[in-house]
Amino acid sequence: MTAEEVDYIIWYFSDLINSREMIALSHYNFSDEYKTGPDSKARRWLIKKGKITDDPEILKLFDNGYEQLRLSAAENVLKNHPGKVFFNCCKICGKLARTPRAKQCRFCGHDWH
Repeated sequence: MTAEEVDYIIWYFSDLINSREMIALSHYNFSDEYKTGPDSKARRWLIKKGKITDDPEILKLFDNGYEQLRLSAAENVLKNHPGKVFFNCCKICGKLARTPRAKQCRFCGHDWH
């Protein structure tokens, strides 16, 4: 699976990602954004709001790195929901459209409105 396909699944089919992986992805995004210290007020607030976690089982999902977590989440979505995920590809050049509802290729300009 390409990095572009992983991004596509995570952006447009995130409702199909299992809850543990979604918490882990949120944890990464928020802890990186806020650069929280181990006992900061911001960290306590983010834990309370469910944006980051201190659950060792969820943090263990990062053992192989963030990119591997993203790939694993996308693969699990494809495996567990095969009929719900579709790749909107251009009929002319075969490349992935920007969104599932796009009607014009961003690469070759083909229009299928």
